[in-house]
Amino acid sequence: MLDINNKSILISPIISRLQKDIKINKNKALSEFWKRVEKMGTPIFDQIKGDNKYNLMTFLARENEKVENIVCFSTFLTEDIKEGLFDRIEDTNVYYKTYKVPKEIRDTYIFFKNNPLIPKDPSENLFKYINLIFKDPFNSKIQKFEVDGFQLPLHEFESPDAPLQPFYGKRINIDHGSIKEFTSNSKILKNSRKVLVYTPPKYSKDHSPYHFLLLFDGILFEELGKVSSTLDNLIAADKIPPLIALMLENFLSSNIAQRSYELPPNPKFLAYIIKELLPWVRENYNITSDPSHSVIAGASYGGVAASFIAFKKPEIFTNVLSMSGAYSWYPGADYWLQRVKDIEDLEHWWSKEDEEEGEWLIRQFAQTKKLHLKFYMDVGILEKNDPTQLFISNHHFRNVLKTKGYPVSYVEFLGGHDFVCWRGSIADGLIYLIGKQKQI
Repeated sequence: MLDINNKSILISPIISRLQKDIKINKNKALSEFWKRVEKMGTPIFDQIKGDNKYNLMTFLARENEKVENIVCFSTFLTEDIKEGLFDRIEDTNVYYKTYKVPKEIRDTYIFFKNNPLIPKDPSENLFKYINLIFKDPFNSKIQKFEVDGFQLPLHEFESPDAPLQPFYGKRINIDHGSIKEFTSNSKILKNSRKVLVYTPPKYSKDHSPYHFLLLFDGILFEELGKVSSTLDNLIAADKIPPLIALMLENFLSSNIAQRSYELPPNPKFLAYIIKELLPWVRENYNITSDPSHSVIAGASYGGVAASFIAFKKPEIFTNVLSMSGAYSWYPGADYWLQRVKDIEDLEHWWSKEDEEEGEWLIRQFAQTKKLHLKFYMDVGILEKNDPTQLFISNHHFRNVLKTKGYPVSYVEFLGGHDFVCWRGSIADGLIYLIGKQKQI
């Protein structure tokens, strides 16, 4: 387990120094402190003498008005929202929270002000008191993440020792592909959604059929993870062949309950993909019909959807890219399904009799003869704290696949359930699944 201390007060060097300076000249000390923080940005990382594995990481908040509390919401929270409570230097406007974290960590966080701290479950608390969130003025790295009509200002952070994501970000001195937006209307699902289609540089209908990537939550991946730039960079570096990517909207921004209905094993959503979406793509774009050149990908529920569809249709998708797949049933799922009709349409992944056993899809793989599939899977080490048992179920799924003889690349990264981590996973997964093999 990670040695992340959420329950005792840790004092970082910057706070310790401030406490000493305040005793000499409080006003001057505070003024100089905040100027230094504005210049440095937050969170602040400090080395621990003699420790090669962990750093101290300090969040800061400046609050001149009286407040009940300030809370940091991040993957560090386990069972109680109170674990994110800030401490305050008495009679000052300085609020702080220090964690002991792995040196290579990368994640996001949110600040609350005056959080009632009930319910104590961090995830439930997040959505119940979403209106109490405020921005960190000292961190300009922010994701504008929208859920059910509310904007969550997710602030990014990465340790100075975090592993590089070499294919993330737009490069100027290479050729760039193109993106077009369309609307996909489904008679099967009786709804519509946005889709983005990425075509590689110098795309041509006369070219041999292009490799194909279908990415769930693709609109968010493009907004938060710059997938199109990652594809440009991979192609320019000759790491993968030119491909066409279909990036799908899954209602996360407007209706998270609908996403929770569609992406877990759902025959209707499978039918939409196979009978409506793919025929449209094939009619309009020069994509491969070779399943070994096709990748189906997603994160969380999207990882489950990718694995389920490949399980049902290995003749269409050989390659599965699963990022923090939500493979186990968990009680909190009902939170999102309260507004969804036709729950009986879902496979038994959702059924109450599976509550104790969970992992419906993993059992299907265990009980079925080996299919012609290849997997890239990853999951965040911080997800060990998650009540959905994501880390455990991914580890279990990996073991089942290995036992059955499937080719699997399985990675545990130092981060949480977050696009800031998955934007690197996309590149790693594509290189493993369809990357060009260099001759040595």
